[in-house]
Amino acid sequence: MNFNIAHGELVSFLQSSQSMRKTASGSLKAGLIAGGGALTGGLMLGPLGAMIGGIVGSIVGYVKGDPYDGAVQAVTELPASQRDALLTEVSEILITAGAIANTLHLEGNFLSSLEQFASQPQVRDQVWQAVVRGVAN
Repeated sequence: MNFNIAHGELVSFLQSSQSMRKTASGSLKAGLIAGGGALTGGLMLGPLGAMIGGIVGSIVGYVKGDPYDGAVQAVTELPASQRDALLTEVSEILITAGAIANTLHLEGNFLSSLEQFASQPQVRDQVWQAVVRGVAN
């Protein structure tokens, strides 16, 4: 596989894919910050406090949160070994979902496979988890 082509196509997909942005935004920002606010409010004031804390936590997360593009930037700056491992993992996810293995290396096919198969929630989530693991390592 030509990792340079696939890397560029993965980054392009992450930058343009609204479903990937929605997955990242919803699970990370709202889940962590609003959840923390809801927990704090709930411990202090019960169910009403949990609701208020969740609302306040969501507002704080929106104001203080980093833009999603930070994750995309991290993928673009991965060292070659981590980048290759990430692309191999994403390729395996796509092949399991039904992509044709011997065509993923061709320019444009990796991106079109991402667009096609990431419309499936399970595949989209697996790709996102692979990206998070790839950036975290």
